[in-house]
Amino acid sequence: MADGKERTVFQKAQDRISSIASSLTGTSTHHFPEFDQLPKVEGQPQGCLWGFFDKNGVRDEVGTLNLLSPDVVRRAASEIRTGEHVQLDWCLENVEFPGFGRKKFEQKVVDLASLGFAALDDEVYINTQSGSQWDSLKHFAHQKSRMYYNGLSHEEAAQTTKNGIHNWCERGGIVGRGVLVDWLSWYEKKHGDPPSAVSRHEIPVSEIDECLKWQGTATRPGDILMIRSGYVRWHNYAPPEERRNGTEKSSKAIGLQNNETTVRWLYGHHFAALAGDTVAFEAWPPPMETGWCLHEWLLTEWGTPIGEMWDLETLSKVCEKEGRWTFFLTSAPLHVKGGVGSPPGAIAIF
Repeated sequence: MADGKERTVFQKAQDRISSIASSLTGTSTHHFPEFDQLPKVEGQPQGCLWGFFDKNGVRDEVGTLNLLSPDVVRRAASEIRTGEHVQLDWCLENVEFPGFGRKKFEQKVVDLASLGFAALDDEVYINTQSGSQWDSLKHFAHQKSRMYYNGLSHEEAAQTTKNGIHNWCERGGIVGRGVLVDWLSWYEKKHGDPPSAVSRHEIPVSEIDECLKWQGTATRPGDILMIRSGYVRWHNYAPPEERRNGTEKSSKAIGLQNNETTVRWLYGHHFAALAGDTVAFEAWPPPMETGWCLHEWLLTEWGTPIGEMWDLETLSKVCEKEGRWTFFLTSAPLHVKGGVGSPPGAIAIF
């Protein structure tokens, strides 16, 4: 569809959002329109941010990671006080029976003795969705329109490197303030035994707010928010057949509630990225018919990276010991052109 000036409805919407952003954005802070005031983008639901981060006519490919400005990173560095640090990647072979038909991790140790050296190499195979991971902005589209973040079509995404994880690497990785919402500990102390991690239990944002209050934690725009729901702990202690039933044979998993309240709550907080210890961050499978699948909103409408199956167990213990649930976070994804997913290479520093 084009008007007399041969501009598409989508392009005009992008121009309006970019105009709002450029008039309100400072060197280190972005000021967002209200959810209901965002210009409509044809084919997308109200609340789409396409064009907001575009600069000088160049289409943005990193989304809300733009919130991790030098000022935000410098402020986050004040979280480093003791020097204690925790790796948040699960060991690559941890998911014994990957779900969704994905291949499991493989490693081959290569003996270099034939070359005259006492030395070893190794070769590994990973499906980037079969363990601790980041989802890139070309992992999951808005299903109805088959479009990815900022107007990238499925056909173009499959054939080009656009929206790939290499964009995150080329801007210096992901560095900022991490915030743990230890929902599992809060739930156990307040309510007793938690719901099964391999049930489709929905965690409402009202409980996230209660947990943050219980921890004495306040969030701020540009934070990287993580939710501990109990999935990794379940997998760590489950016997093999229970693991198989919960991962390979079933796609059900605990996660954040997928509804309008959650979407508006997340938009209002303006996180740079989100992560959790469960399979999909949101309760899975999502209710696609309602239009509130969080993968569509986060990855597609706003360009917000999603971290999944992160190991938050040791982090939880350190946070409790320190009496604070905020820390400096670094993440160095695999530098792969057009990468769809990657182990996070994430470290929390206190």
